[in-house]
Amino acid sequence: MSEPDMSEPRRLTSRRLFWALTGAVLLWTLFTAGQGWDPLGLLVVTAATLAGAWWTPLWLRPVRWHALPGFGLYFVDRSVRGGVDVAWRALQPTMPLQPQWRVRPLRLPAGGPRSLLVSVISLMPGTLCAELVDDELVVHALAQGLDGELDELERRIARLYALE
Repeated sequence: MSEPDMSEPRRLTSRRLFWALTGAVLLWTLFTAGQGWDPLGLLVVTAATLAGAWWTPLWLRPVRWHALPGFGLYFVDRSVRGGVDVAWRALQPTMPLQPQWRVRPLRLPAGGPRSLLVSVISLMPGTLCAELVDDELVVHALAQGLDGELDELERRIARLYALE
């Protein structure tokens, strides 16, 4: 997949404005429980729309919207497992730990896919993304078996971003 042309001048388009407005309206409605539609609310939504449309990256990788619910369930599952794992380790101090550092090359392209990977890794049981250097990821883990989990996470993110 080719990389975006970052030399393109930044401009507001109707599509960028539409998506920024949609996001701003949804967030404002959520944050104010639907009660914030006064002049101040309109000003905030307008400012958020313009800022969002202007500062959004010029080129975003397409997301398969039909894959989002499956990734959301995976995300929630890993979050719960990570929380339970941390609680279990805190309550069982004799639990055997096998701490390790893993350096692995990244197959996902820069931008959204890598950012999502780095964000989600720390929610997996016993893991922490320690560093991202060029095309390598440094991960700290408390137990063995990390490689299979990371491969699965990369596959799911690739599917979400239509990179398969």
